[in-house]
Amino acid sequence: MTEANRAPDARTVEAARAGDGRALDVLIGAYLPLVYNVVGRALRRSVEVDDVVQEAMFQAVRDLPQLRDPEAFRSWLVAIAMREVRRHDSRRRSAPDAAQYEADALADPGADFVDLTIAALGLSEQRLEVARATRWLDAEDRQLLSLWWLETAGHLTRSELAAAMDVSPAKAAVLVHRTKARLETARSVVRALAATPRCPELAGVCARWDGRPEGLWRKRIARHVRECPSCGGLQQDLVPAEFLLAGLALVPVAVGLRVAVTALTMKGAGSGSAALGRRAANRGVRQAAGRGHRMVHWTALSAAGKATVAGFVALAVVAGGVGIRYASASPARAADSNGTTTTTAPPTPGSSASSSPGASSPASQPATTPKPTQPSSIPSSASSSTIVNTALPVRAAFYYPWYPENFADNGSHYTPSAGDYSVDQVSTVDRQIRDMQYGGLQAGIISWWGRGRREDKRTPLLMAEAAKLGFSWSAYYEQEAYGDPSSTQIADDLVYLRKYSDQKAWLHINGLPVIFVYADGSDGCGMATRWAEANRTAHYYVVLKVFGGYRQCADQPQGWHQYVDDLDVQNGYSAVTSPGFWKYDTQTPAVPRDPGRFKQDVTTVARSGDPFQLIISYNEWGEGTAAESATAWASPSGHGVYMDILHQVFGQYPR
Repeated sequence: MTEANRAPDARTVEAARAGDGRALDVLIGAYLPLVYNVVGRALRRSVEVDDVVQEAMFQAVRDLPQLRDPEAFRSWLVAIAMREVRRHDSRRRSAPDAAQYEADALADPGADFVDLTIAALGLSEQRLEVARATRWLDAEDRQLLSLWWLETAGHLTRSELAAAMDVSPAKAAVLVHRTKARLETARSVVRALAATPRCPELAGVCARWDGRPEGLWRKRIARHVRECPSCGGLQQDLVPAEFLLAGLALVPVAVGLRVAVTALTMKGAGSGSAALGRRAANRGVRQAAGRGHRMVHWTALSAAGKATVAGFVALAVVAGGVGIRYASASPARAADSNGTTTTTAPPTPGSSASSSPGASSPASQPATTPKPTQPSSIPSSASSSTIVNTALPVRAAFYYPWYPENFADNGSHYTPSAGDYSVDQVSTVDRQIRDMQYGGLQAGIISWWGRGRREDKRTPLLMAEAAKLGFSWSAYYEQEAYGDPSSTQIADDLVYLRKYSDQKAWLHINGLPVIFVYADGSDGCGMATRWAEANRTAHYYVVLKVFGGYRQCADQPQGWHQYVDDLDVQNGYSAVTSPGFWKYDTQTPAVPRDPGRFKQDVTTVARSGDPFQLIISYNEWGEGTAAESATAWASPSGHGVYMDILHQVFGQYPR
């Protein structure tokens, strides 16, 4: 996730559920941008977005006491937003003027969330094309795309996407794959239509097209693009959409909408019943004349709501806010041209924003929470410019910075195509990062044996080159497999690793730096408890190695994975595979290499939908698990047979 701030934790949700107005302020400030973007991308016209967002937020505040699991707040909130989107679409389709309304929407695409996204985020080139391509999708595809866009950008998880669509993760993966295919088709249409000069044959195809983006013409134009060498050639450099959307920020919420939502939800939260709260809120907030203007009654707000609104108004004044008016019962009143009594501002907005215990700054609020275990609020030196989150699923390979020493010390049955290389050389590290990116991997997992060890000393170079090339690293905490480090030692090591993990090139999920932990066969729930205790202050996204009965442990990390020399799927957690296993000191391979088998296994991994899809390994030459190119499996691409397979399969089944 591109915003580095952490989301309110479960304690904040519990406090809001119990009636704490300040906690409710925090939740609204933190999650309103997410709901706004979910709804905005799902609906065709931006004029509808404000109303649906307000309805979704009102329902969430009204029903918050019924939420059973505070950890599931974000997933629950997004599901409410999507239900409101579907309800709104259903009402529009059944309305008497539905046909005219749809025609107006198609005729005026500039009045949609796409243009707002382009302007607010400064999209250009292929990102701009992706945004415009969404106009060509049907309502159902737009709804799913709104969630997948945010998942890819790092603002949602796949499980939250599935919950919002009310389908299983496996079904969600199928639906996402289909929608992405339609989006890619729409991108080809957008690019062909934008070509200058336009293909003469395409001009003929479009002779009777009225210029409105809709499904039938998408299919007609796409058919021409597929069959036309000229138009088809324009698509050669298209970057997969998930790469373009990764780390993309949320479209900011207009101050007027923030004020309206605050008024609506604060009054609704303070009412004695849902119906009473709704009537009171409707008295407090009504649509003013003109698009995008809200009339807000100051007396309709709770004390916490007034403080929040005051803060927003102070922000609006600084920004030259337009379209926000405050009505009734406040000092400094004046009559507008329509005879409505208005105030120039709520009482002492400057002091209220800064001193009221109910005030909160939305810009400072956190963004996401990990599951199943939530570390408490996170003191970190990382800033928003240094954290880039990766959306699940993550595809990564285990990486060993042991060379050139281990080529001589242990040897291998295989010879790397690059020879006995040194990972102390920039050219080697750059080649390997580009190789993993070619294989469809977002990250490498560095074998880490402790501070001051050779792996630790080589990490700065790996981090520096990854930052240049847009790649991520995590660490594999190896000591756990060779002892039982105390929670204090673990916490100390994790604090030390912050020198790397607070950097842009470290793998982050849900705002937390990711660390993988090795284990031995005798480890059990005690290991999970030690790591949970350490992580209460260290604040990492911990991914432990599985053991028998791991799902029943009372203390659960953020994730689990397996490390084996063959295909293994831990449903809901990880799917891993390896090209083979032939340790340097044995005469025969334990797992013989077979590219056909490996391709089948990688396909299983790619289709699993599990959050961690891992390759064992990129370059563990001593155990013979390396996917890196060797003389025994070199290929014309220069990447080797096994990296070619990853490239093909992960390209066929994108995240």
